[in-house]
Amino acid sequence: MDWSTAVPDWEERILAGRSLVPELPLFEDEAARALRVFKRLRLPDVIGTPTMAEACGEWFFPIVEAIFGSYDPTRNVRMIQEFFQLIPKGNSKSSNGGAVMVTALIVNRRPEAEFLLIAPTKEIADIAFKQASGTIRIDPELAKLFHIQRHIRLITHRRSGATLQIKAADTDVITGSKATGTMIDETHVFAKKASAADVFVELRGALTKRPDGFLFQTTTQSKAPPSGVFKTELNMARAVRDGKMKLPLLPILYELPDRIAKDGGWKNRKYWPLVNPNLGRSTNEEFLANEVMKAEAEGESQLSLIASQHFNVELGISMNMD
Repeated sequence: MDWSTAVPDWEERILAGRSLVPELPLFEDEAARALRVFKRLRLPDVIGTPTMAEACGEWFFPIVEAIFGSYDPTRNVRMIQEFFQLIPKGNSKSSNGGAVMVTALIVNRRPEAEFLLIAPTKEIADIAFKQASGTIRIDPELAKLFHIQRHIRLITHRRSGATLQIKAADTDVITGSKATGTMIDETHVFAKKASAADVFVELRGALTKRPDGFLFQTTTQSKAPPSGVFKTELNMARAVRDGKMKLPLLPILYELPDRIAKDGGWKNRKYWPLVNPNLGRSTNEEFLANEVMKAEAEGESQLSLIASQHFNVELGISMNMD
């Protein structure tokens, strides 16, 4: 079976609004089971607490299927161990990611498995924990299945003993990790930490001990030209996407081709839904239009910030800004 995650036609796919997840020989039962669990989870901070089936854009479902459908239940090996999602702000990045980690806790087969959600700051870690624990509390069955310890941001599966701990990169030490699954929220911020490179070594080291494990990075573009660990991770994801490197890594990069993004081409509204797949759900076109208009009035510095955060325009390539 060919588990290549290269997407050489990514420009054609994104310009046509098609999925950025290539055809993969997934283990269908695993993919379907996880997607059922994911779709059933509810958003605790949205009016009406809709299910993910109702609130999540369909673009994200193939990502869920890939994460969990790449797991071989016979050999207990995950054929794709890393996932790198680059997506603008406002596209339910953290909400979707949190639901993925709760899903991982539920479908996991490893006794006493450890799952981590790493946020760049204590404040964001608290928000992530509130989101995950809220998803559990509003479902009576899940509330019975899990034990929540707020003071240490820890969620424990009462039957398997598996845990999900939410840590802040600025305060919590992550060494000797044996995590079965890890999500890093906002890699571009996390990568500014002095110990970021060491932490990535620890997390990838855990995957050698846990062949059923995964590392899921979800991030917006950097507010400055990419550097350090973030630049390394982004370049690696692009190399895999373009077929220049073959790794068990799935790149999902919502960015416009440079030939379109440069010289202000990203301002064309027809391109906005292509890099903002959740447009019309968690964000809307008028909001983006107002942000661009205000940024243009404030100057190039603010415009570059809006371009990077809401449209994934890379500073230093598509925009020659300091």
